[in-house]
Amino acid sequence: MVTKTRLVGRIQFDNALLKKDLKVLSELPVIKEQYDEFSSGTWINHSLWNRTGEWTDTQYSDYDHPAIRTQVGTATSYISQIIENYFDVEHMRMARVRNLVNGLVIPHTDFLELSEEKDRYVRILIPLETCIDSYHTEEKFGVFRMRRGDIWILESTVPHAALNLTSNNRRILSLDFQYADIPNPHYSLIFKDLSIHDVTVAPALVARTRLDPEDLHDHLELLAERFNHKDDAEQILVNLSKVQLRFESPVSDIYKNLTKVARLTRRQELVEHCEEMQRFYIGSRVMNERFPLRKELF
Repeated sequence: MVTKTRLVGRIQFDNALLKKDLKVLSELPVIKEQYDEFSSGTWINHSLWNRTGEWTDTQYSDYDHPAIRTQVGTATSYISQIIENYFDVEHMRMARVRNLVNGLVIPHTDFLELSEEKDRYVRILIPLETCIDSYHTEEKFGVFRMRRGDIWILESTVPHAALNLTSNNRRILSLDFQYADIPNPHYSLIFKDLSIHDVTVAPALVARTRLDPEDLHDHLELLAERFNHKDDAEQILVNLSKVQLRFESPVSDIYKNLTKVARLTRRQELVEHCEEMQRFYIGSRVMNERFPLRKELF
């Protein structure tokens, strides 16, 4: 299937300078995450450049001026230097370092609440620190590992997710670009310095096998026995996401299977909850809409 997700280059970091910046990030206080319902486990976002210049502002939104460096962006001078030297900061709207530890970035589709002109958004992900048991999965591309320094163009307007199955850091530099002034912009516009653009770098793809429908049904029945309250949906979703890592299926099937589990309980309130999860995460949502993934979330 056709997808815009691809590995388009690699950056060779200065390890000593990068470690200094990562240490700065490790010592920052943990703040309330504006996207808490998009993660399970530990998921910490640090804004380096954004709309307001305030590091505590972690929300992405449309606006028509270059991103402003935050206090954290100033403190992580090497990472900001990488951004300024290699990328189109005039069209960059957000730069974040996102750390996922022993957790899941909930399967979701980005930009549902923003402009209908999805092609004008370009998101790239560059691992700064990673581990062998961390994965990314995308509806059309499949499952893959992001290696340190890889430059990934991510088609974030289709369902995708990320998992780190370990207690080690998986820190990703996420850069968002917006080309409202250019029809159908090519992703290469993000590069200020084309020396890091290299489409010959081979991705670390993960081979998966077919899951027999009967085996899947048996597993869903087992999960249904654990589905007693709406809050249980989170851990069932995590379980199904791990299954999707190993067996061939698109990301959207995670929600189809979640709803099947709910139906096996014969409890309509659980079915409706799971259907609403699917709508919110990969179907449609409006700006500032929230989802009660767990108790006391907001």
